[in-house]
Amino acid sequence: MATIRKIARESGTVYQAYIRKLGHKPITKTFKTRNAAQRWARKTEADIEENRSGLIDESTRHTVTEAIIRYRAELLPEKRPDTARMYSQHLRYWAKAVGHLRLSELTAIKIAAERDALLGGDKAASTVNRYLATLASVLTACVKRWHWLKASPMRQVQKPTECNGGTRFLSDDEATRLLQACRESESRDLYIAVLLSLTTGARQGEILGLRWQDLDLAAGTMVVRANAETTTKGGARSLPIVPEALTLLQARRDAHQGGKVAALRLSGLVFPSKVTASKPVSLRTPWETALKRAGIDNFRWHDMRHSAASFLAKDGASLVEIGAVLGHKSANTTQRYAHLAENHTADLVRKTAARVLGN
Repeated sequence: MATIRKIARESGTVYQAYIRKLGHKPITKTFKTRNAAQRWARKTEADIEENRSGLIDESTRHTVTEAIIRYRAELLPEKRPDTARMYSQHLRYWAKAVGHLRLSELTAIKIAAERDALLGGDKAASTVNRYLATLASVLTACVKRWHWLKASPMRQVQKPTECNGGTRFLSDDEATRLLQACRESESRDLYIAVLLSLTTGARQGEILGLRWQDLDLAAGTMVVRANAETTTKGGARSLPIVPEALTLLQARRDAHQGGKVAALRLSGLVFPSKVTASKPVSLRTPWETALKRAGIDNFRWHDMRHSAASFLAKDGASLVEIGAVLGHKSANTTQRYAHLAENHTADLVRKTAARVLGN
């Protein structure tokens, strides 16, 4: 119900219409006559009522903070521990930056302003894109799961271009030192997981998400499957297991079947958490310790994917073959390794020419 207030001013008397409804910010407007204020109040209240059962009204009832809280409760626990920690950091930022806004007020312009603020704070474009991806995940849940939004404003926000010039590759010597440090780790999982990542280029989530049913130890292959974070990045694909990793996996399987540990279940994880067997193990601490022992700086787990591609290129693999191994859906993604493949091609042409010319 609207309230009409009579206000005496030096310039004359005015009438202020004041509307307050649950789920909406108070609305006020001032008029010269009471009738005008009443007409405006009736029309405004009718507009609000018409939208009461629609999605537009839902977006005015909930704030960004409410969406973040619900996301934390319902969806964040489904993420891997390392991913959940990263998302939590991003969600704290968004709650502080735009949490006070109602979802209807969170426009592409406001998100873009925060994007620019992050870039202005010396954050790399790749880091900013991860912040945006986290918020996009929350907004997608608002659209598809909770029906609080009709469409995500993130769809109109341009992501900053990432520079691939700083892609990190391991040298042969660094790879040797890293593997040795992982062998000496207190974690029984680290060396096998790193060995599989470095030799296949599989993502960390794909390796830690492996289940025994994904392994064919007799054939020496494994199937890595798309999870919640890699659905659009290549799907499932079969990859070979190098002999050393195969031996370690066979020993782990035999230990299960020999009753030394919990009985082996084909649906069980190859790298389960000691706390919750249904969740993958977190290797963040042993990984960071191994990097320190190996004397390797500025290197992420994901960079092993780049390193695997560089080793493949040096051994003569084509861009098409590299893309197939890494699970790239787009050939453009594989282009970052073009210079490596070109170097091998140039060497091959020189060797061929030397043989033809008899040199």
